[in-house]
Amino acid sequence: MTWTAQGIVGRAHGLGGFVQQEWSAFWARNAQRATVRILRGLDDATLRDIGLSRSEIDSFVYGRPGDRRQRYNGG
Repeated sequence: MTWTAQGIVGRAHGLGGFVQQEWSAFWARNAQRATVRILRGLDDATLRDIGLSRSEIDSFVYGRPGDRRQRYNGG
């Protein structure tokens, strides 16, 4: 197998993209978990004020777009 500088750079760039993608996913999951903890810490009256019931917290944070009329987008 012959290695060229262009081939090595291309592979490194691909690896860097993978690492960046995984790093972003890691922080997105952390943000979701923190959001769930915060929402679960609120009382029922406050949840009602923001339009959520306690049973909707997980679907609000982890649900797919379109599953609810509103969704946490992490940013």
